Amino acid sequence: MRSSRQIRNRRKRAKKELIDLDITSLLDILVILLIFLLKSYNTSNVTMTVPDGITLPTSTSQSINTLGVMIQVSPSKIWVDDKEVLDSSQAPKRLYDQGKRRIIPLYNELVKKKQEVQAIAKASKNAKPFSGVANLIVDKSLKYSYLKKLMYTCAVAGYKQYKFVVLGQE
Repeated sequence: MRSSRQIRNRRKRAKKELIDLDITSLLDILVILLIFLLKSYNTSNVTMTVPDGITLPTSTSQSINTLGVMIQVSPSKIWVDDKEVLDSSQAPKRLYDQGKRRIIPLYNELVKKKQEVQAIAKASKNAKPFSGVANLIVDKSLKYSYLKKLMYTCAVAGYKQYKFVVLGQE
């Protein structure tokens, strides 16, 4: 039989043994998660979809787009806030006016959007007023003369600030 002293000594020996925990791998996982979250964090609340057929130019600018109407332009189509307003394959006979400087379907849709925002601003105190910002998502293959028509149409419709959406380089 064992004596009571042996049993007490065994308990003391068992308590003295410390378990070494290796937390290096846990810290590695936490650092990787932190880096992933910081890399994927987006400070802008503006989300934009780029339709098929639009290839964006690249830029090194780091400024963030602001809220405004989104005008997406491919070589054959124009969308305003994801609503197709012009398809050049089914274009109406009268596409331009004011000396072929203003695109009529785009102008009509922009004026309608402006009136909607102004009506909401009048009806609600918390609504943001009309900003006059146009976020242009334009295919890089478009000619400058067509881009001038887009900007002129926006200006005549009341959108005096232009923000060009481009691909950033990392």
